[in-house]
Amino acid sequence: MIQTICHLIASREHGGLEKHVADLSRWQARNTDARVAVIAHPRYFTTLDDRIQFIPLNTDRSRHHPNLVWRLANLIRKGEYQIVHGHGSKSAQLLAAVQPYTETRQVITRHNVRHPRDKLASAFDARIAISRATVANSKLDWNIIPNGIELAAPAANTPLMQSLPDDKPRLLVASRLIKARHVDLLIAAMPLLAGYRLMVLGDGPEKDNLRKQVSELGIEERVTFFTGDNPVANFMQAADLVIIPAAAEGTPYTLLEALLHRKPVIANGSGSAIEYLPEAYLLENLEPQHIADKIDRALSQACIEEEFSGLFAQAAEEFTLDSMAKATWQVYSALTA
Repeated sequence: MIQTICHLIASREHGGLEKHVADLSRWQARNTDARVAVIAHPRYFTTLDDRIQFIPLNTDRSRHHPNLVWRLANLIRKGEYQIVHGHGSKSAQLLAAVQPYTETRQVITRHNVRHPRDKLASAFDARIAISRATVANSKLDWNIIPNGIELAAPAANTPLMQSLPDDKPRLLVASRLIKARHVDLLIAAMPLLAGYRLMVLGDGPEKDNLRKQVSELGIEERVTFFTGDNPVANFMQAADLVIIPAAAEGTPYTLLEALLHRKPVIANGSGSAIEYLPEAYLLENLEPQHIADKIDRALSQACIEEEFSGLFAQAAEEFTLDSMAKATWQVYSALTA
């Protein structure tokens, strides 16, 4: 019987990995009898459920810092956890460093293709990867457990629908607005899509530059920006097609949310979306003309619902928080049996 679990976050971001840990630990705290803790930098305290035991640790220090390794080992010993679950490369490196000083079972989740490499990953009792793409370069055995989300219902009484005319097909890009997400290239395709409207949902350092680009292209009436604190579900409901221009090593949360809302998706074909989407909905490059052609072809297909019906069913079964958390629990149970 699993009674104590501790998760370790050692990253500096507020992205998919951190959301994964917040969602998974919340599910475990609310759906099992286990005591669940998270060791992380103090900045993550507000992202976690109030049932989680939060243990602050300055993980911004180098993984080679002797005080960091020693403090982590002491926290793990003090908590007497049956399982410590590390997320991401630095967490894996830290857990490997404390192995000589602790006796707990260790699990790692690989969220991207860069780390941990096989030499490090082989040292753990169990290994999880969020997609096959993230471990395509590995010769080890991995439990493939895709990210899962709780499907949020659209918020009531939202002015969103009233603020957008009904006269055009609606495209949605929901992303942090940084250069690596390539939202600018999608915007560059909009002059070639005269019959379409684009909703840009998100915030980030590139937002002003993207607004300027829209103004220079003279497409302000067809491209609308929304802040990232708006309910994603409302935008999914309003969209006809979701676009993911960035290459994602793991499974993008936007992809999962779109499929759970039964919305078709076009995504970068060099990312992990290749594992899920039909070939016709994968971007082979990010040239504006190619993006425009893909979008136009997709929404001109009368059978688009039929092409995605299998994916929608798969999403409903596999891409939920419940399915992800239960699969992770099975990995834990196998270690403690």
